[in-house]
Amino acid sequence: MLSYLKLADLRLGLLINFNVQLLKKGVRRIAIIKNSAPSTLSAVNKKMNEIIKTENLSKTYQSQGKTVTAVRNVSFSVGRGELFGLFGPNGAGKSTIVRMLTTLLTPSSGRASVNGFDVLRDEIQVRASIGLVTADERSFYGRLTTQQNLQFYAAMQNIPRSQIAPRIAEVLELFGLSHKADAATQSLSTGQKQRLNIARALIHNPPILFLDEPTKSMDVQTSDFVKELIKEELVGRQGKTVVFISHELYEMENFCDRVIILADGRVQAVGTPAELGALLPRRALFRLVVEGDADRLTAVWKAIAGVESVTEISRGAATTTFDVALADERVWFEVVEGIVEGNGRLESYHRADDESLRRIVAHFSEKR
Repeated sequence: MLSYLKLADLRLGLLINFNVQLLKKGVRRIAIIKNSAPSTLSAVNKKMNEIIKTENLSKTYQSQGKTVTAVRNVSFSVGRGELFGLFGPNGAGKSTIVRMLTTLLTPSSGRASVNGFDVLRDEIQVRASIGLVTADERSFYGRLTTQQNLQFYAAMQNIPRSQIAPRIAEVLELFGLSHKADAATQSLSTGQKQRLNIARALIHNPPILFLDEPTKSMDVQTSDFVKELIKEELVGRQGKTVVFISHELYEMENFCDRVIILADGRVQAVGTPAELGALLPRRALFRLVVEGDADRLTAVWKAIAGVESVTEISRGAATTTFDVALADERVWFEVVEGIVEGNGRLESYHRADDESLRRIVAHFSEKR
């Protein structure tokens, strides 16, 4: 009687052989499509070096006799080698956009291209260009080893047999899973399975990765390890383009090159954190350490037009620390004059503005 592992190997072999035949048919289809003229959108993308581009992309559903719009006229582009953040609360349309860009959903209207290929016309080439990871996905046969599972996916991607073992060893080492090569995937922790998901998406070495909440269910240490790997190795050294999807702001802070903010299926803003910050009102927050009568200084400052608030942070024997919020940063000079008027002396000060994505998102959410 065959052992379980032999049965598993036999099952894997049959699956691989079957899917290789399917892929060979797909390769013939690719050859036919490649010989045809490229779409206008593809030609534009290659010229502009935009590896992902959407134009007025929309998706509607019919639900209980009503039309529901999940994504509404979304337009943006992602540059080659960019770490691009797709941010929005639950229900903002993030996953729907990703599913359209990865050919899993058909757009209702608008256009999109990935790696120069139209998502409707060139879906096979699009799929060959990408790796996709979603949160809580179940992509593996639990009783097969990590190595056997990756063998299956490598064959599905039509990787030459001689290159499969070295590539598997490479991605397992990259994600710190070499010691789990012969372990059944059902024995892996949740974080290890998620790392294996990313390794699986990389098995065919695609130029583009779509990572939908890839660090979900990971502890802080593992999450930091994976994010550093994405930023420094995959984007920094290998030059891959990564679209990082999350509804958690802390995931994108000091991580993404640019961020698109979505709400209710619409684009609210897109740009680098610095560019988005520049769109904010010219409010300013200063922290001052001042010597003098704290109550008198507070009264003087509050009388200045443009001073939104004065908050006493701490009071010592000789000095008091204040946070002074201004409606316009140009009012700062009047604040300094107020210190002189109040018979005080400025010991030190610094800007204490919250330039985080949290403030940026809050601002654009208020505009809706």
